[in-house]
Amino acid sequence: MKGKSSIRTRGNNVTKKDLQTFKDEIIQQFHIISEGLIDQIKLLAEGHSGIIQRLDRVETRFDHLEKENERQHLETRSLVKISFSELDSRMSNLESQVKELQEWRKQVETRFPI
Repeated sequence: MKGKSSIRTRGNNVTKKDLQTFKDEIIQQFHIISEGLIDQIKLLAEGHSGIIQRLDRVETRFDHLEKENERQHLETRSLVKISFSELDSRMSNLESQVKELQEWRKQVETRFPI
C-alpha cells in the first residue's frame, strides 16, 4: 500500500476502530487493484480474440492455397502423362520408320551391290 497507514497507536494499544479503518483501507486498495487487473485481463482477452480471428483467416487462406496447389499438381501430372504418352507413340513410330528404312537399304544393297 502506498502512503501512510491510518493506524494510530496510543502507546502500544490499537483500538478496534483503528483495526476496522485499516481493514477498510486494505479492502479499498484491493478493489482499486482488482479493477485495474480486470481491465487489463479484458484487454488481453480482446487481443487474444483478435489473434484467433486472424489465425482463422490465415488457416482458411492456407486451406484454399493447399487445395489449389493439389489441383494444379494433378493437372500437371495429367499433362506430363499425356506428353509422355505422345512421345512414346512418336518414338515407336520413328523406330518403325527406321526399321523400314534399314530393310529398304538392305534390299537396295542386295540388288545393287557397291
